[in-house]
Amino acid sequence: MSSYHIARNGQQLGVFSEQAIQSGLTTGQFMPDDLFWTEGMGDWQALNTRFAVSAVATTSAYNSGVFNPYAAPSANLQNPALAANVQVADLGKRLGAALLDGLLGAVLFGVPYVVFLMSVSPDNGRQPELNTTAMIAGGCMLLGLLALLVINIIMLTTRGQTPGKRALGIRIATFPGAEKPGFVKAFLLRGLVNALIGAVPCLGPIYGLVDICFIFQADRRCIHDLIAGTHVIEGNPPA
Repeated sequence: MSSYHIARNGQQLGVFSEQAIQSGLTTGQFMPDDLFWTEGMGDWQALNTRFAVSAVATTSAYNSGVFNPYAAPSANLQNPALAANVQVADLGKRLGAALLDGLLGAVLFGVPYVVFLMSVSPDNGRQPELNTTAMIAGGCMLLGLLALLVINIIMLTTRGQTPGKRALGIRIATFPGAEKPGFVKAFLLRGLVNALIGAVPCLGPIYGLVDICFIFQADRRCIHDLIAGTHVIEGNPPA
């Protein structure tokens, strides 16, 4: 009976009989892409080129992470981001970031807006009039809105962060990896498209509620993340 030298990852595992190899392939001791050599062979070959490979052996090879160059292509169902130790941002930080962004918006836009409304409110039944205070408040509203837009576009494009996300150390990244999303993904798709859908009469409020509920999935990806191909992860972006 022939004996075979078995090797894996450049190291020999020993010399085994044909029966022992067939049994090892069934139990998972040997992998289908382990190499074998015996007298008369010119070069090493994979076990699955000569020996029958069971479903158990194939499953064991897949779970071990050993690459089998002879196997048929298969879809990678694992999340490469998680495999690379990328941590999904927790709900508390995402909520905190949203609140901080809302607070910044309230300071730059909300306060001048309230002053504007108070300045033009009718007095003694007269028609509202634009006075100096109202015009100054209106100007501050426009400047605040412009400042918010510019700040968010720059930060989202260059860092994948809003001011709130940066303060809490989380960021938007491409899914399933962890690259910077850029202007299209972070601002246009994730922000503008999401806002336009939310502004649709009747549909908008329903969409907004469903969008928020998606955050309770395991990967914490809302609908706007699915649209943009992004997710929110821990840490600041690489320099």
